[in-house]
Amino acid sequence: MTPPPAWSEYSFGEVFIASAPVTATVAFLLALVVHRVLVWLKFYRWVWHPVLFDTAMFVVFWALLVRFPQAINGWL
Repeated sequence: MTPPPAWSEYSFGEVFIASAPVTATVAFLLALVVHRVLVWLKFYRWVWHPVLFDTAMFVVFWALLVRFPQAINGWL
């Protein structure tokens, strides 16, 4: 079975939601968890601009989730 395209919709009960808010939310939660781990490891004292790093990390996670939607299709 082929995975649905990245522009597909997700169904929560009787409500259809576009894939962009769903993948953005998953990417945000993933970035938040990684951020907390990096804070715990004191990684941010080596980062020049932590907010820029966090934003780039979120964008990378979101791009990966859009590129490989089958990674979250099993969860939702």
